[in-house]
Formats: sequence, C-alpha cells, structure tokens
Amino acid sequence: LLHLVQESQNNDLSDVDDIKTKALHHHYDTIERKETLFPSSSASNKILLGIGGTLFLLPHLFIILSLPPVLQRRGAPYLPTFANKLNVMFDLIKHHVNNNNKTLLKQPSSLKFVDLGSGDGRVVFRAAREGIFQKSVGYEINPALHMWVKFRQLITPKYWSSTEFYLGDLWKIKLHKYDVVAVYGLYPIMTRLGKKLQDELKPGSLVVSNVFEIPGWRASTSIGGGSVGKGVYLYQVPGCYRHGSVVTGTQDLYSKDNERE
Repeated sequence: LLHLVQESQNNDLSDVDDIKTKALHHHYDTIERKETLFPSSSASNKILLGIGGTLFLLPHLFIILSLPPVLQRRGAPYLPTFANKLNVMFDLIKHHVNNNNKTLLKQPSSLKFVDLGSGDGRVVFRAAREGIFQKSVGYEINPALHMWVKFRQLITPKYWSSTEFYLGDLWKIKLHKYDVVAVYGLYPIMTRLGKKLQDELKPGSLVVSNVFEIPGWRASTSIGGGSVGKGVYLYQVPGCYRHGSVVTGTQDLYSKDNERE
C-alpha cells in the first residue's frame, strides 16, 4: 500500500513538472511571437532615427551635388519654385496660349513643355496637371534629384504618359522641338542661355524665366511688383530679341504688377 501511494505521488509530481515545462515553453513562444510582430522600442527608435536622418540629409545632398555645375558656370543650384511663383508662371503661359494660338502655330493640346534644370520635378508635374501640353519634359544634371523625381513619377501613374525626365546637361539639349521653355537660372549663365535659346527655338516659342531676366531680351510680360509675382518674365520668339518688337496679349494680366521695359 505504501508503495502504491508513493508511486502515485511521484506520478503527480511528474505531471506537475510537465505542466510547468509546457507553461514555460508557451510563455517563451508568446514572447518570441510578440517580438517578431512588434519589434522592441529600441529597434523602432533605430528605424525612426534612420528615416529622420535620411529626410534631413536628402535636401543637403541635393544642394551639394548641384554645386559643381554652379562653380563651372554650367547651371544653377537646387532652388525649388514655390507655389505662388508657379501660379504666376502658368497663369501667364495659359493666358498667352489662349490669346496667341496663331503665333504659337499649334493647338494647345499638341504643345511640348520643357524645364531646363527640373530639380524635384514640381514645375514639370504642374505643367502636366494644367492639361495644355501633350508632353511635359524635365532635364536635370543632379543625379540625386533625378533619382528622386523618377521615384515620384513611378508612384504616380497619372504622370506616366504625360511626363518625361532625363539626366542631362542643359547645354547639350536640342530645344527646337519644344514650344514652351521654363528656366530658373543664375545671372552668370543667362547671357549664354539666351544665345542658345535664340539659336534653337522656332518662331512662336515661349520662354518663362523665374527671378532672372535674359540680358538683351525684351519681355512680352514681366511681373515685377509685389511679393507674389516678383521676377517672372515671359518672352516670345522672335519678338523678344528683335529691336522694338513686343508681342502683346498678356499685358492686361496682373496689370497692377506689370513692369514693361
């Protein structure tokens, strides 16, 4: 009888040990699954720190990689065009296109737009949204900016057919196939750029320059007054560089701010 009681107790203790072992295994399995599904706060902090660091360094990388062309007088640094300037630029372009279809030699839906130094692509994307261009194209010499804008284009299907972006030097681009050209240069390159535009653009083409005038050219419209539209110049070929010839059609737009040469 004592032997039977002792054996029963041993079995009970063994069952208890099995239960404890199973409970511990279950506990550790639960912890592992939680760590897999929900990383520790330390891992999350590292991820957030990495994302924050990338977002902080990216604009600086854009600027740093844009400096060599500036030092060589082949381009301008990365300077984004803000929404108020974009509104003025495209209001001028649309007004001019709508009132000067004959001088443009094409219907608006067949026009081609190009931004020389397209940066983060905002001017080209805005041109595509306006719906007056068959194709909106951007050229950028900065590889970091080019990669960024290609990513933006990739994740936005509505821009796939209406926009194109190229990594290239603006001085090597042939401009004869474009009807509207946007530029945001620096003063040291504007004279040379004006010569290139004059040599390559066909009659009726439009040039819109942000901030800097093209030396020796006469603007069809220049918005110079007020903080919103200051420094936006619209030119039409060939009247812009023929002495005494000014193309009309946009002078009444923003009439309070116009500064005509």
